[in-house]
Amino acid sequence: MQPTSHLGNVASHDSDAYLTGIAAEQIAVPRDAPANSFVLHAPLELLARTALLPYVDATFREQARERITEVVRTFTSFEPAAYPARRRTFDRVDEAVGHLSDAMDANDLDAADEAADWLGTHLTPVELSTALADLIIGSLAAAAHAPIFLWLAPRVSPRWNLTGRLLRPLVRELTRNSSMKLHWVDQRHTTPAAAREATGADMTAALASTPKLGEGPNNFIFPTMSRVDTAALAPALLGPVCGPGEITARGRAVMRAAAWSMLSEPTTHAPYGWSHALTMSQAAIGIGGSCVDPTRALATAATYVFGFRASLATEPLVEGFEPHRFDGSLSEAFAAGSDAAAAAAWHFPGERRAELVTYLANRAAIHPDAHQVKYTLACLDAMGDDPHAARLYVAAAARLVGYWASFPVPDEH
Repeated sequence: MQPTSHLGNVASHDSDAYLTGIAAEQIAVPRDAPANSFVLHAPLELLARTALLPYVDATFREQARERITEVVRTFTSFEPAAYPARRRTFDRVDEAVGHLSDAMDANDLDAADEAADWLGTHLTPVELSTALADLIIGSLAAAAHAPIFLWLAPRVSPRWNLTGRLLRPLVRELTRNSSMKLHWVDQRHTTPAAAREATGADMTAALASTPKLGEGPNNFIFPTMSRVDTAALAPALLGPVCGPGEITARGRAVMRAAAWSMLSEPTTHAPYGWSHALTMSQAAIGIGGSCVDPTRALATAATYVFGFRASLATEPLVEGFEPHRFDGSLSEAFAAGSDAAAAAAWHFPGERRAELVTYLANRAAIHPDAHQVKYTLACLDAMGDDPHAARLYVAAAARLVGYWASFPVPDEH
């Protein structure tokens, strides 16, 4: 039977919360078949598009809202849908988490769905992150995207305006491939301790030392990260800078390295490589405070940037960008392509940056690509966390938006 979307005419409803709430109820039902890229990203895309809505101006708001309804229409076209989770009751959160952990180890999709359903119903987003951060950090299943869910959910829906059961589709994929994980982040006791507490500059230097391995057989997340999860690579080069100590400066260095990579590298891997380098590392660092050992999350985040640079980078990691000024309007710059867009954003007057942010949000929110939406939001959030690097992040976001501007948006109707 063809699944039915119950969106009706909610796109015309005045309330963004109503629209996204109904959308979340639809996307919270997992599909039985192994997730393709769209199905995997759908819960994250909904969260990111919801978070971008406040940045979008009135001219583009209805188009942005229609993109949300399109995500639901496409998601519900995949069949068959999984049966609803058995409504099992747990007495304590740790009991439900233990049940989920056992189910993941056994690749028991239905048992994992039971726990995800209960946890998503009974916990707030912050509580959910606290309960699950240690379980999922370092997992490469679900394309290592589960931390993005735990990071964005409190950011978007602090009181669960969107159902917490959005967790279910991601948990299903985590369980399906639970053996996919980073190993060195759990074996760091075998790595020689740093002679001194590492700094942000030390982290930057370590990431700059990433060897260029060249592209592997494919650029999927698991094989890309597994290539560097060996004694001579990530443990040897990142271990000394991922030890105990203050996290903030090192975390910012990781995210800046991801953004510099977007700016300095050819655009060949901009949409799915360099965009992931930031969104994945930001989420891992973001939920690190919920981990028993936050440096485990830092090591995971650093490995993501390290792994992408090992396979995809062709240029040195340099913290510098001096493009020629673009003499024209924002729309002309973005029409001219990724380099012109990045240059225009880099030189855009700081006192008018809110105008640029709105422009970037408008372009991302009405575009069909989920990675562009996630990346634009990640850059805006990184600006708030690291204001001294604001120009870096708006330029990086502009480069990806400019890249996608070179491709016509397909007519979906």
